Amino acid sequence: MSKLKYVVSGLMMTVLGVATVSAFAEDALPQPMAGHGPMEGGMVPGGHSGHWQHGSMRRAWMQNMPVPMLMPIVWRHAIDLKLTPAQESDLKNWRTTQRKDFPTWRQDVMAHNKALREALLHGESGAALTPLKAAVVKDHEMMLDRGIQQVQYLHKILTPVQWQQVVKMTQDMGHRHGSWRK
Repeated sequence: MSKLKYVVSGLMMTVLGVATVSAFAEDALPQPMAGHGPMEGGMVPGGHSGHWQHGSMRRAWMQNMPVPMLMPIVWRHAIDLKLTPAQESDLKNWRTTQRKDFPTWRQDVMAHNKALREALLHGESGAALTPLKAAVVKDHEMMLDRGIQQVQYLHKILTPVQWQQVVKMTQDMGHRHGSWRK
């Protein structure tokens, strides 16, 4: 029994480690579910109500995100999009600016999540949870705002043709089987 505990613990650490690395894809902000649960494989809602089918839970989850993750698509398809040197330079500056406070912000998010999780596990309720919940909600609101700003920035910097290409790539990835990456 003891060996099983170590095997399961090691497997969980590996899965969480891989999920954490994928959260740091080009300019991808960590999503609320990143690193939690079975992100690949398993059962996902099917084409009609009440039916489930085998498929990628990550793909289903990504399709339901409120803000599309466009920056990784733009970076991975820079040649196909025919980005100009000026656009590439502007994108690099944007990324540098956005990444400056990311480590501190990430630590705060992790601390807030842990505090709420531990309070819940220790049976806290009511007034004890209110400030913890508020901190987590604020973190998610900030993540949402940053995602929206990123999409608006890309809409501004890309030409109308490039924008339509990125939108089509995003839509095509939602219908494709397998990885959402190139």
